[in-house]
Amino acid sequence: MSYVPLKITFKMKTPIALGFPWIFFDSLILHILVKEELGEKYYTLPSKAPVKLDVEPPLKKYHDIYVASVGVFDGEPRVFNYFKRADLVFPRGKIRRGSGFFKDFYLKIVYIPVKEVTFYATGEYDEVKRLVSKITALGKDRNIGFGFVKEAVVEEVDYEAGLVWNNRCMRPIPVKYLRDYEDAAYLAYKPPYWSKYNIDLCGVPFTKCTLK
Repeated sequence: MSYVPLKITFKMKTPIALGFPWIFFDSLILHILVKEELGEKYYTLPSKAPVKLDVEPPLKKYHDIYVASVGVFDGEPRVFNYFKRADLVFPRGKIRRGSGFFKDFYLKIVYIPVKEVTFYATGEYDEVKRLVSKITALGKDRNIGFGFVKEAVVEEVDYEAGLVWNNRCMRPIPVKYLRDYEDAAYLAYKPPYWSKYNIDLCGVPFTKCTLK
C-alpha cells in the first residue's frame, strides 16, 4: 500500500456539537470500515466493552498510533441552551412535569460554528477518499441538526502533518515517543478512544512537542 501525506477538508452545512475537545480522523475512518465489514451486526456490538476486529484503516502507523490528526476547527466553542419538554398526551389524567421522569428541563450543548474542519493524515489516497465520501456528519447531536457535512475534499500535500506540524502535537502522542513536550495529560491515544485501556500520558494536541 502506497502512503502519501493528505489534507482532508470537510465543508460544513451546520455547526458541530462536541462531547469531547477533539474529533479523531482515524476513528472516523475506522467507524466506516467497521460498518462496511459487519453490516447489520454493527448495531449489536457491545457499547461498553472493546471488541477486537480484524479491520485496518488505510493509514500509516507510527509505533502503535496512526498518522492522523484531530480536527482543526475554524471557529471557537460556544454554548447552546435549549428547553426540552415532555410532549406527551394521555387519554385522561395528568402527569407531573415539574419533577420525576417526565420533568421538563434545559439542556446545554457545546458547539463550534464552523465553515470548515481540516484533518491531516498519511494514508492511501484512493481508499481514504472513498471512505471520507461516506462521512455525512461530524460530532454529536446529529439527530437535532448539528454537524452535517456539505462537501469533503481530500488532497495530496507535500508535507506530513498527521502527528506533528510546526513543532506542535496534532493528536495525542504518548510522551514515551516524544523527546520533549510543553504539556501532558492522561488521554486516550488510539481507537477506541472511549476505552480506558487506551489511555496513556500524552502530549496534548496543539501544544509544542518534538518526536524522538
